[in-house]
Amino acid sequence: MIAVQMRFAAIVVVGLILVGMLSWVAGSWPADQSRATVDHCYVTHDRLEAMHSRCVGNWTRGGRGRQGPIHGVDVQESWKIIDDKPSSAYEWEVAVPASARQPRVLADTRQAWTLSPRALPWGLVPAGLVALLAALAWLITAVVRVPQRARLDVPVSPSSSPRL
Repeated sequence: MIAVQMRFAAIVVVGLILVGMLSWVAGSWPADQSRATVDHCYVTHDRLEAMHSRCVGNWTRGGRGRQGPIHGVDVQESWKIIDDKPSSAYEWEVAVPASARQPRVLADTRQAWTLSPRALPWGLVPAGLVALLAALAWLITAVVRVPQRARLDVPVSPSSSPRL
């Protein structure tokens, strides 16, 4: 009976960790915001004339303001260049329109990713979620199997055992 209670407690703990992780990553933790503010975007072109961009901005995590790169902002070629002269890295700053200024993001304390297929760190966040879901599923199936094993492991009384 104690084993069943321990497994139920483990299910609750893993479930709470999963919910906490999801809410923290989604920006719904207390004092967090699910949106970031894009402050600056810069564009450059490679030798094949393909445009590349990087954006920086700020967001709130754990009640503290954070700033850093925001990955996955869909910078358009139609965005106006602020200064015709490039920076030392051959980047031009572009004006961020109001429609792209506050995207929804998944963020940690150093960087943020917009909710776009090309920006999310598909190798990290889903792997952690899958591991937690697998642990939760294993714990649930382990709890369901315990009563069946408990019935099979009935001790045999000494009087009914065969004598040698």
